[in-house]
Amino acid sequence: MKSVLVGAQTCCAQCVLLLVNGRSKTAPLPALLAALFFMSGFTLAPAAERVVSLAPNLTEIICAIGAADQLVGRTSVCDYPPEPLKNIPVIGGFGAPSLEKLLAARPTLVVDVALEDEALGRQMTKLGLRRERIACRTLADIPTAILRLGVLLRREASAAPLARQIADGIGGARRAAAERRKPPLVFAEIWSDPPMTCGKTTFLAELITLAGGRNLGDVSGRDYFAISTEWIVAQQPDIVLCFYMADAKLLPERIAARPGWSVLPAVKNKRIYGGFDNNLLLRPGPRSLDALSVLQKCFQTAAP
Repeated sequence: MKSVLVGAQTCCAQCVLLLVNGRSKTAPLPALLAALFFMSGFTLAPAAERVVSLAPNLTEIICAIGAADQLVGRTSVCDYPPEPLKNIPVIGGFGAPSLEKLLAARPTLVVDVALEDEALGRQMTKLGLRRERIACRTLADIPTAILRLGVLLRREASAAPLARQIADGIGGARRAAAERRKPPLVFAEIWSDPPMTCGKTTFLAELITLAGGRNLGDVSGRDYFAISTEWIVAQQPDIVLCFYMADAKLLPERIAARPGWSVLPAVKNKRIYGGFDNNLLLRPGPRSLDALSVLQKCFQTAAP
């Protein structure tokens, strides 16, 4: 074996000399380049993935781990962070890409959390597109999703500390919330007419609990659902959070004017909040600790 390697190195050395002296008319260029790599010990690094993200929270993670330069396509709702995304082509909606635009982006990897139509996923597979489904719906999913994207995009060095930071932050918040003796009852109003709220399986409900509140909508296992104003009044929420477009300054007055709502602790104690960045609070991603901080500030004012 040793004699084979010595012979190969001698042959390669001769090829390099021929290349340097400009005398190699018979040796093909690829062979000469291979000789150079063989002698130097270098190997060609695999090409970086060209990734299309079909979910805004995955897009945020990709940017947060320093892989924005690998993005070659995004959805129409992938809007954060704005600067690195402004020149990335939009290939469709959330979980609903245009196959034509997707193919034009020439991705080597497509990531999603869910598709609007799973038949579309089967079409992508038939077309030879490599797909990766990454769960990122709950708080616990976020560090795992960060680590997985770090592996897929070869950004482990930046993904690991970010995942650890978020996991530690979530753990600390859980311990603090568990120590709170009387968490305020929180009504999260997703829409006003009719009133709609979030059930216990949603990311927002998780955030409310983690921030030290009790989500009024936890009585239901549905994600989002309509609820009667009479039932809301009967529950006497301590805090009202409004997640639709409305003037935050006018919200307390408008909510207090609803029939029967003037008796709510949230109204009497002026604990009605709006004007939130919904992308921050409704999107499981690398900014989740920032979202948690926003709610914690609201709930701290309601501490008994």
